[in-house]
Amino acid sequence: MAARVKRLLSDGMIEAVAEFAEGQAKIIFDTKIPGLRLRVGKHRISWTYFAEHRIHGNRSTTCQALGHFPSMNTAVARQAALIIAGRNASGRIAPGKRTAVKFETAFAEYLKYLEAKAARAGKPARWAVNVRKLGRLLLPEFGRWPLADLSNSPAVIRDWHVKVTAENGPVSANRAAQVLRSCYRHAARLNRDLPHELPTSAVAYNEEVSRETGLPFNQFLAWADAWRKIDSPTRRAYHLFCLLSGCRPGEGSRIRWADLKPKARSLTIGKAKGGLDIVLPMSAPIAGALKIARDAIGTARKGTNDAERDLVFPGCAHGQNVIRDALPAHGNMLRHTYRTVAADLKVDDLLIQFLMGHKPRGISAGYVSRLILQSGTAMREAQRTISRRIIKLLGL
Repeated sequence: MAARVKRLLSDGMIEAVAEFAEGQAKIIFDTKIPGLRLRVGKHRISWTYFAEHRIHGNRSTTCQALGHFPSMNTAVARQAALIIAGRNASGRIAPGKRTAVKFETAFAEYLKYLEAKAARAGKPARWAVNVRKLGRLLLPEFGRWPLADLSNSPAVIRDWHVKVTAENGPVSANRAAQVLRSCYRHAARLNRDLPHELPTSAVAYNEEVSRETGLPFNQFLAWADAWRKIDSPTRRAYHLFCLLSGCRPGEGSRIRWADLKPKARSLTIGKAKGGLDIVLPMSAPIAGALKIARDAIGTARKGTNDAERDLVFPGCAHGQNVIRDALPAHGNMLRHTYRTVAADLKVDDLLIQFLMGHKPRGISAGYVSRLILQSGTAMREAQRTISRRIIKLLGL
């Protein structure tokens, strides 16, 4: 056990003690600054600050490493100790490692927040599902780390990001680092003592290339052949509807019969990605895709649960059965295909953005609504033109 003594510390005295220590560990408390102590070990000399106190009636301690002698001399160590002592005296006592919030706890709290946010918006908690999957890259490495230690170890986080990039790819590494950053920010809302510096401050994020690949025009007939082989008429209707409307796959799977307005020849996609309701004009081919889904109600919905009973495309949420359908293009690829066809037809770019539910940058939500109303006739004609071209390419 290390010998414990009290001395008025100075640089010269520390050098003398180290010279005659003969490998025996010794702890010296400074008599000038209460709590400042020096540990003379076999290989290094370390400064720490140690103090006992009570938090809400419970005994607690602060034990914080300050640095090493001689890179940190006596004067600098005393100044660092005074800063911690002043913070403790003001009631801002930093939690010790045993009581500090661990990353695994912050990760679980962040997941609850994402799930609650999705529930309030009436949407599936898809990002929460993705975050849970990314936990396999984070929790084994940092689960037991206090959040403050993560902030104080930017080089460790940087090296981990490089390793994950090599083992799991650049996109997975970026998403995992973003989740780490988001968990820290979310936890910082409740913990004012966490350092302001983010753990990911040293991470050089990998360059990502947006994958906006659509279906080439010469593969439309092959897509139609594969589409005809899909057993479920509901899934056939869903895929065709997504291709003809250009809507996001998740938004298409959540459309309900109440969202359709046959007399107005329109349908409403509620609570879309931008937070707005999107009103889309229905062309005859889109109405035909919806009729396929309607005709399937009597057969395909016998096993449908109550939550999906009023959906136009039950069983198509979260990508269910999409892979099994073995289409050359599905999901977001159909959305990109719609954009490609519209651009090839030289449809006005602003009309394309309205039809696809984009909110043009720099334009307020109210002004966007007025523009859509003013462009109603033009949007309907553009939708008809795009649908006719897609049906012709498919040979339907």
